[in-house]
Amino acid sequence: MMDMTRRWALISGARGTRKAAVVQHVVRALAARAVTVGGVTKQTCRMDGVQGYRALRIGGDATDSVLLGGPPELLPGADAMPFCSIVFERGAFERAAAWIRRAAREADVVVIDEVSKLEVARGGYHDAICDALRGPALVLLGVRAEQLFHVMERFELGEALASLDAEDAAGIDDFAEQLARQARGGAL
Repeated sequence: MMDMTRRWALISGARGTRKAAVVQHVVRALAARAVTVGGVTKQTCRMDGVQGYRALRIGGDATDSVLLGGPPELLPGADAMPFCSIVFERGAFERAAAWIRRAAREADVVVIDEVSKLEVARGGYHDAICDALRGPALVLLGVRAEQLFHVMERFELGEALASLDAEDAAGIDDFAEQLARQARGGAL
């Protein structure tokens, strides 16, 4: 059984609700409130007409990104790990997990977007998420709505300190303010 502090918040939504854009908006809103933020967000990318996924380091340069995965033709290398219909690059996840662990030591809020079936199966960012949840930082998870139950079960999460549906554009700034207060040790 995991022994975690579980200071966490949530941005959830169905596929196609632009969770990553909402996460980026919240990150900017937190920075404007002098809250330090780190971690990773996922971005869809196209390479040679093929859709893949990149992890971008929050708080890093635009060049701080790694190609996580895509269809097998995108990552034909020996370090590729198949999962569902996608092939993932192990080394890329290790680098992104290091960004998460660093943020857990240095930031007020650690963002991990997108937590999915891969992490539920103990792959991807799983271990880095466990480490972050044990630390003092507030952990903000981006999760697809259909995966939320499984993510909460895998990481033994109780109720989130704050949550936002990615489709609730009007609530983004209030959500960011709640996170900022919580990150500073105040009550929600």
